[in-house]
Amino acid sequence: MSNARPAHAKKNEIVKEIAEKIKNCKGMAIAEYKNLTVAQMTELRNKAREQGIFIKVYKDSLVTRAVEELKITGLDAYLVQQNVYIFSDEEALYPAKLVAEFAKTNPDLVLKAGIYEGNVMDTAAITEIASLPSKDELYSMFASSLIYPLRQLMLTVKEIANTRSE
Repeated sequence: MSNARPAHAKKNEIVKEIAEKIKNCKGMAIAEYKNLTVAQMTELRNKAREQGIFIKVYKDSLVTRAVEELKITGLDAYLVQQNVYIFSDEEALYPAKLVAEFAKTNPDLVLKAGIYEGNVMDTAAITEIASLPSKDELYSMFASSLIYPLRQLMLTVKEIANTRSE
């Protein structure tokens, strides 16, 4: 007869899963979802899925164990209440941006903390990071700034051609 109870083995598996998610993700956000309806949570999950973001509700005690296992400090104060954990393997900004965007129409979702580029961020820092443009937005802004002078030149040439044809 084994001394290990099945519930403990299951919890240990979940702790390992959480630790792997935290270790392998580029960015993570923690948000309090107290008072969100099932429909609102479903909408959040759908938006996350569209962006390739993994979202899951874990017991805070299990996340605490995973964080301790990874020797990450600074998250303990945020691992209380009803939290949803958002992970991105693609872009470090995506989890915080997702929560910030969703919170505009659903104020019951509150961005609490996160991990950005391996560093633990408090509420103020992660909120500021959420306001930064993503890589795709930066590329778009850069391309637009390159195209602007060419567009101005084309308009000038067109005006010169129009005045000469008159």
